[in-house]
Amino acid sequence: MERLRMLHAVWRRGSLAAAAELLHVTPSAISQQLTKLEREAGTGLLVRHGRGVRLTPAGLLLAQRSDRVLAELRAARADLDSLTGETTGVVEIGAIPSGVHTFITPALTGLAVRHPGIEARLHEVEPEVALPALADGVFDVVVVESWENLPLTRPPATRWTELRDDSAMIVLPAGHPLAGADSVRAEDLAEEIWVAWARPTLANAWIRQTLRERGIEPVVRHTVSGFGTQFAVVAGLGAVTLVPSMATTIAPSTVVCAPLEPVLHRQLYAVQPQGETRPAVAECVTALVEAARSWGS
Repeated sequence: MERLRMLHAVWRRGSLAAAAELLHVTPSAISQQLTKLEREAGTGLLVRHGRGVRLTPAGLLLAQRSDRVLAELRAARADLDSLTGETTGVVEIGAIPSGVHTFITPALTGLAVRHPGIEARLHEVEPEVALPALADGVFDVVVVESWENLPLTRPPATRWTELRDDSAMIVLPAGHPLAGADSVRAEDLAEEIWVAWARPTLANAWIRQTLRERGIEPVVRHTVSGFGTQFAVVAGLGAVTLVPSMATTIAPSTVVCAPLEPVLHRQLYAVQPQGETRPAVAECVTALVEAARSWGS
């Protein structure tokens, strides 16, 4: 089944690297497993195509069949849960970093107390990876963000549950002239050096788009991953950045955070497949809703 899942991911994502990112494994692991699958199938499934790969007719046939096989497997798992009448089972969760730092971990802690039979597995992942992975059955539920100036496209056959609202914050070095301001206009930072998430990510695109909407062509000298790393660059290299308010809960004393003016909002959602009926997934979403709405109050 895992080898079929890997073939399916290569088919849907178009490359070994993209499939590996989706499944949280290395490209070499995917290649090794698909070589075994070729031996089991008795025929070639992949061929080199430029720098990537493409599926042979046999590979395409098996990938299309695996689409149905994986869907039947998810349905069987849901039927088993309903048959036993118990709220148990594994729930794979993909979530944005700012959610993990704030309400998601407490949500899953409480879930474990109420339903010890549920095994919640948490994976930190960005929306542009999480939503395709949800469609591919890698995740059972994902927590994503949708900024008002860069809204997410909702894939078909998904159910979106609102979790909470959040807003954007400017992050400055502690000694910056605007460090004591109640709020900061991006226009006042037009000459600054910026740090952003690595490309290509929606988080990087969001910072650039937000600043360009305010008439700024940002000088992004540093690109890193992780809010903690961004804060370190701000403090150590004198850069500035833009982050969700929830991310500032892990900001060190060497930086100062102030609301962006005018206010820019995002909405957080829990997303699951439209036909998801497993009680364990429903309890997980309920825990996320309760924790998100009570966080910070």
